[in-house]
Amino acid sequence: MKKEELFTLVKSLTKSEKRYFKVFCGQSPGNNNYLRLFAALDKQEEFDEPAIRRKFKGEKFLAQLHVTKNYLRRLILKSLRNYHAKISKDAELKAHLLNLEILFNKELYQHCMTELKRAEHLAKTFELKTGLVEVINWKRKLEQAIRPQNYPGFRAVVEEQAEAIANLKNVNDYWKLAIDVSGGLFAGEGKKEVVSPLLADVQTARSLEAKVLFYNSRYVYFLQKEEQEQAVKALEELVGYMEGIPHRLREDPAMYISSVNNLVSYYFFTEDIEKALQLINHSSNLYHELKIKGEKKTLLKQILRSYNIELEIYRTHHLFHDNMPFILEIETFVMHNKSKMPVNYRLSFWFQFAYIHFMEKEYDAALKWINLILNHKSKDMRTDLQVQTRMLNLMTHLEQKNYFVMRYFVDSTRRFMRKVKEVKPYEKVLLQFFSRMGRVADFEWKENFLKLKKDLAALEDFTNDFDLLINYNWWIEKHL
Repeated sequence: MKKEELFTLVKSLTKSEKRYFKVFCGQSPGNNNYLRLFAALDKQEEFDEPAIRRKFKGEKFLAQLHVTKNYLRRLILKSLRNYHAKISKDAELKAHLLNLEILFNKELYQHCMTELKRAEHLAKTFELKTGLVEVINWKRKLEQAIRPQNYPGFRAVVEEQAEAIANLKNVNDYWKLAIDVSGGLFAGEGKKEVVSPLLADVQTARSLEAKVLFYNSRYVYFLQKEEQEQAVKALEELVGYMEGIPHRLREDPAMYISSVNNLVSYYFFTEDIEKALQLINHSSNLYHELKIKGEKKTLLKQILRSYNIELEIYRTHHLFHDNMPFILEIETFVMHNKSKMPVNYRLSFWFQFAYIHFMEKEYDAALKWINLILNHKSKDMRTDLQVQTRMLNLMTHLEQKNYFVMRYFVDSTRRFMRKVKEVKPYEKVLLQFFSRMGRVADFEWKENFLKLKKDLAALEDFTNDFDLLINYNWWIEKHL
């Protein structure tokens, strides 16, 4: 909602960004009200405008709170622009272009030439196509200002700009191709044959961005044609190509990690686990060699996706025992970055950790993550994750023989499930099993697990439910 825009902006700031903002505001007199409003919003867990109005009751600025909020938003964005002046090569180029305009208006043409050379080098080295078109435009303006009769020079600059525009169009053509190819597979537009000369040869792609789109389009194209060898070859060639340009990996590591994740996912899906783990290890070593740093959420998202795939491999193929030190590293990383992650992504990681510790028979550790999920209050939390967490909670308390607590949780889980969804037959069987297990002796465990196995096997919804987050059969077999 529009009313919450300022609040979400404030809550998105990191500690260092908040610190910089306060220093930034402190440099200008008259910013006291904005800082007070900023602090009040920062303390709120959820946006509550009536609480803000109560807090500042009687203050003059409250009569035009929307004006104050607007100005505060602009102040925050201005401080972020200063703080992240070098967030990317594209941002650096924009700063050079702004310098150029200021210097040009002062008629400091020699200074302009120095700035222009830096901007042009940046744009060409990192293939900043839109920026390069603007850089060449400034080259023409400068040429006209310094040598107004140099028509051959003007002509050469205009031809150079035409080439830059053609490169920009090339990327646009590949984006159109990628959308056409992917629409049928991912957006339910229906299977359709895409015929394009752009799919034939990577040499028609004029830049890294175009090449990434070329290889990804070929991957999806051959997947739809069920030509798996050609599909995976496209991804392998893409990853190999990107590893040959380390200066671009440092600038945009998210693009490389995304490509690796797609290839690892393919290996995982086709159960080539050895190749998947080799690629994960190789790309991780390269990532550390390049000493890539940064707080970009796009990069964080790809790193988390990479960790998530790796955890899935360890969990589904029971390789977690030998990789527990690394899993603990991921736990630390996730908790350190939890405020930067979407809620459901964070909770799905917590579930992964709980389940892995459960399979390792580290039940106290499993309960720590389970309780974090159960105590989390969010209206947007995935229903399937909530249900499976409650089931895992019952399994953990059963393993610890916390019968009294387990009986309480059986009832609360049943009530919760009835409230949020239709209870499936296999879920009813599981709840009956946990209710029964709270009253049986130890020597009767095997008999009850045998009954559970038989009851579940007879249910079609259990054998055909591919969305299950818990491998109940694995757990049952452990007790038989």
